[in-house]
Amino acid sequence: SKTWKLFTGCWVNPRKIFPRGNVCHFFYIFGQITLNALVAPVMWLSVALLNGTFYECAMSGLKNPAYLHAVCHSKSEECFEELHKVACDKSSLPFSESDELKRTLQAQSQILGWCVIVTTALLSLLTTCCASCQSKVSHLQLMFWRVYEGTEKEQLEQMFQLYATKLSERNLKCFFENKEPEPISLPAFQAWEDASQLYSFSSSKQHYSTIHRLVEESQKGISEERETVLDLSDRRETP
Repeated sequence: SKTWKLFTGCWVNPRKIFPRGNVCHFFYIFGQITLNALVAPVMWLSVALLNGTFYECAMSGLKNPAYLHAVCHSKSEECFEELHKVACDKSSLPFSESDELKRTLQAQSQILGWCVIVTTALLSLLTTCCASCQSKVSHLQLMFWRVYEGTEKEQLEQMFQLYATKLSERNLKCFFENKEPEPISLPAFQAWEDASQLYSFSSSKQHYSTIHRLVEESQKGISEERETVLDLSDRRETP
């Protein structure tokens, strides 16, 4: 959701991703999106390394002299020539030596896999701690914010379904019955644009989403307009 909110229409209107006074917000959101996107690849990489098969096939065919000397240390001279065949069980090396080489490659793979897991866990913990330390809201309010976001998203999808059904039913009915369509209230184009913007929490105004902010500001604008109209009416009535 954040990805499409961030990039949809950014070529037409670059200020969507670089709004005035809040340029760094783009890099913050883009960093979150990137980290979330890397979770699955890192997990698959870790599983593949712990399994050892892919690493064994890849590294046994490596022709780097330094790596060959490290792996084939204290082994027969044939190891340097037959290492690339070890993973396929087609080498002419003795079984004990071939099996030892395979175990060595698998051990290297598993060590590398655990290093990836530990490094990822530490980076994730560090990122979470830094984000929490820089949070503008308390822990309880942050929990409420997350619950609100999830509830609003769920209800928003239900409203999409409801109004899309109403609109399609009206259009099909008018088409087949050749009638004038009844008006259905839908947000204006600019309202869709404003509601699609990414939201950044402000402690001065406790809005929990872009739609929440738009509704509050719209209601405030209507109230101010009514007060202005009433003020003008009072002045006219005053002799």
